[in-house]
Amino acid sequence: MAAKECPAWQLPAGVSRGTWDYVNDASIATEYDRFHSEHPLLKLDQEIIASVVPSQPQRTDGERRIAIDFGCGTGRSLIPLASSGWNVVGVDLSREMLREYGVRAHTLELDHSCGKVYANMAQSNGFQDRVADAIFCMYSSLGMVQGRENRRSFLGHVFRLLRDDGVFLVHVHNRGTWFQDPGGVVRAIKDRVRSFRDPTWEYGDRIYPYRGLPTMFLHIFTERELISDLRSAGLYVRDLLRLNRESSQIAKGTWFPYLQCGGFIAVCAKR
Repeated sequence: MAAKECPAWQLPAGVSRGTWDYVNDASIATEYDRFHSEHPLLKLDQEIIASVVPSQPQRTDGERRIAIDFGCGTGRSLIPLASSGWNVVGVDLSREMLREYGVRAHTLELDHSCGKVYANMAQSNGFQDRVADAIFCMYSSLGMVQGRENRRSFLGHVFRLLRDDGVFLVHVHNRGTWFQDPGGVVRAIKDRVRSFRDPTWEYGDRIYPYRGLPTMFLHIFTERELISDLRSAGLYVRDLLRLNRESSQIAKGTWFPYLQCGGFIAVCAKR
């Protein structure tokens, strides 16, 4: 169903109007790699994934390891693993993103290892339990889910899908940097007041223009909020990586990380 044909009451759980417009805009997908090619986070998070997941593609039982990427985009987190022998599955609500991912896999002759699923993150009931050795939700894909209840529902699915010795990596942006932006303090106060008055609005929600779309949605986290949401799903943070303001590297010895960090990457496991 095209974005303009979908009334508000038919939007999937956790999907705002802005997000629906985003995933249904073909140009977002076809220009995705070019548009984001210079962003340092895309290189950094791939280095972190490579340092955390097992390099051996086979488990001790001889079966090939499986990775699932929610909000997979064009497959940048999955293609390297598939090339090394993993079985991978990309999940996205954008059919065009999945198409671009499929083209990349086909070009590299990795079709046999690369699966793709058109699905909404907050409604991931179709996967069997304990199937994944690694699960990713990178580049603030979690923040694109509207409503804390829906984000926690997704994290509950992550817990269910993850093998007992599996690893989950998630990236979010940090809300504290608002206070360094021009007008950020005023905006934060207004957003806090709105969260008290409007039951559909949470403190940390942001609506902004993005690549020609007027109402892009993103939820911005605090460190405490992220950890609380992960714990609510039974996931514990094995390592919390605080990123510098530009998200180009891991911040070392940062004073007042709430105000300084551009975001966080949490490396998680089951309790």
